[in-house]
Amino acid sequence: MGDLPESLAGRTAFLLRLATARAEEMGEAALRDEGISGREYGVLELLAHRSPRSQIDLGRELHVDRTTGASLLAGLEARGLVRRTVDPANRRANLVTLTAAGEALRARASDVLAACDDRFQARLSGEERAAMRRMLRSLLDEGVGG
Repeated sequence: MGDLPESLAGRTAFLLRLATARAEEMGEAALRDEGISGREYGVLELLAHRSPRSQIDLGRELHVDRTTGASLLAGLEARGLVRRTVDPANRRANLVTLTAAGEALRARASDVLAACDDRFQARLSGEERAAMRRMLRSLLDEGVGG
């Protein structure tokens, strides 16, 4: 970390921000070869977990506004990776479904990101990696720190 003052190097939020930025840069670079962004991968992964999903729910889960979410889905739909249909229960809402092409790309991208994650955490032992994930999940649990 070089020449950081302790007032920054001692702050968990600052270190998490640096680690996140580095991991995201690595992930985006790795996904570029697959022709997909990290946000697009997130959509495909959420849909693989549960499909169909409402367009509004996807945006909420990805922490993007409605305009960004609509644009993201339009790009994926134009490439045949997702399909949007009108929700029969609410004609003003869209349901989003993962296509076979979207699932194939999601699977490839998942493998690419797993390898990227391994490179990012190469300095950590398997035990340290598991401990870090446990600690981060604990920090993110509902009701903690809020």
